[in-house]
Amino acid sequence: MTAAPSFSRRRSLVLSALIVAAFFATAEGLLRLVGVRPAVRPRMLLRAIDTDIDLPFMRADPELFWSPRPGFQGAFMGSPVTISSLGLRGEEPRPRRAGARRVACFGDSITFGYGVGDQQTYPYLLDRALAPDGVEAVNAGVTGYTSHQVRGLVPRVADQAPFDVALVCIGWNDGTWRPVDDREYERRLGSLNAVEGVADHSYIYRALKGLYLRALVRGVQEQKRTTPRVPPALYRENLAAIVATCRARSIRPVFVGLPHRRLAGDPPVDRLYPDALEAAARELQVPLLDPGELGTTGVAPNGESFIDSLHLSPAGHQRMSETIVRQLRALGIV
Repeated sequence: MTAAPSFSRRRSLVLSALIVAAFFATAEGLLRLVGVRPAVRPRMLLRAIDTDIDLPFMRADPELFWSPRPGFQGAFMGSPVTISSLGLRGEEPRPRRAGARRVACFGDSITFGYGVGDQQTYPYLLDRALAPDGVEAVNAGVTGYTSHQVRGLVPRVADQAPFDVALVCIGWNDGTWRPVDDREYERRLGSLNAVEGVADHSYIYRALKGLYLRALVRGVQEQKRTTPRVPPALYRENLAAIVATCRARSIRPVFVGLPHRRLAGDPPVDRLYPDALEAAARELQVPLLDPGELGTTGVAPNGESFIDSLHLSPAGHQRMSETIVRQLRALGIV
């Protein structure tokens, strides 16, 4: 009778490790055959600061958190959305004609044109209105952006599609409350890139990450919110940095006042960020365009110009374009 083989604890551990390794190797091979796309969200170990990255025309961006997906063509909220190869909303920018000037419109979803079509945004309408002056306009607005993200976007766009004037309409997202501010989120995200970037090569990790992040979308909204994404002092600092970047590249910076819907009986609009924008314009000696009836200080209701409290309707974008063109010409900027 043959004696049953005996295994030492060491041999048992080695055998267990081999079985586990074989299991994961098999799972990894199967997933590679099936294919698992990388998750849209950039990092699993750090909860996302906002859900704009999940919009169909967005992609993860290691520097700006998210950015428009180049080449995207589709529909959002029933309206056409086109993203050029440069990551700007709209068709491909035209080759610059000799002597022609270009205006780049930076901002958040108001400038991007949340809820309206490509040809209904105020940057598109600016482009058409300024064409007789030999000026073209491009839409560099991005949904969900703060001044922190615009600060990083300006030099990127300047390198890809050089421009002469930067219209900057940013501020409302800066005041939205989140678990950490944008600067801290950038720091944490950078420290995780090296660690998690290696793990991204594993298809098992990709699969688990996808499952986790699909469940996270709702969780982002439930996080405890303790600080503005960009506190007022950092907002002023970011505006100053944007202006310095523009001037270093011989670009004329121009601020645009923040639009906001006013309905009869509404409480007064919180003016913390609009006031900070006005103060920064005075300190930095930057022209500040008044959005007029679309702004926060008017008296008459302006609801027909908005689709919600912040986002302009097609009629609102038309009014915004006309107001900006009139003031740019009066100031001799175009």
